[in-house]
Amino acid sequence: MDKAELRIQKRKLRKGLSVFRILNYSNRIYEALLLEPAYQEADVILAYMSFSSEVDTHFLIEGALKAGKRVAIPKCENHKTLRFYYITGKEQTAPGAFGILEPTTKKAVDPEDGKKYLCLLPGVAFDENCYRLGYGGGYYDRFLTKYPKIPRIMLAYELEKTEELLPEGTDVPAQVVLTEVRRYSREKECV
Repeated sequence: MDKAELRIQKRKLRKGLSVFRILNYSNRIYEALLLEPAYQEADVILAYMSFSSEVDTHFLIEGALKAGKRVAIPKCENHKTLRFYYITGKEQTAPGAFGILEPTTKKAVDPEDGKKYLCLLPGVAFDENCYRLGYGGGYYDRFLTKYPKIPRIMLAYELEKTEELLPEGTDVPAQVVLTEVRRYSREKECV
């Protein structure tokens, strides 16, 4: 199965989840995230605003802000670049590309400012080696290639797990994938 077919298959499975299951699974994943050292140590969470049937990140973002962490969310710029901007709440977002909430703030993150960061990754599929299949734009891969020292955790449902993904040279794996039932990690570079 090629990547396009796998995206369609996994998104269809994910869309079959009820709102109750999405919220229940998302809560379990959030609880697992709170136990991760990379989350506990991070000053700044590079989050994403979930949409459709993705793992819900809205309450995760609220929780991080209440815990005193700074939160930044991405905006796609120039059709190739992903930049993160600080927000203090959902009121600082507006629908952007594809209806996904984007920041309306202008304070961009500087990942080389000495703060401890954690990047949360969206996607539609992953394998046991923590390679992820995103939406096909390569935005996160380009960002993480530029800032390889930022710890990265993918939030996913167990139903998004697939057989081994064949990574391309530009693919950057997650270090950890958290699902509602299990934690996957890349042993040699576990965060």
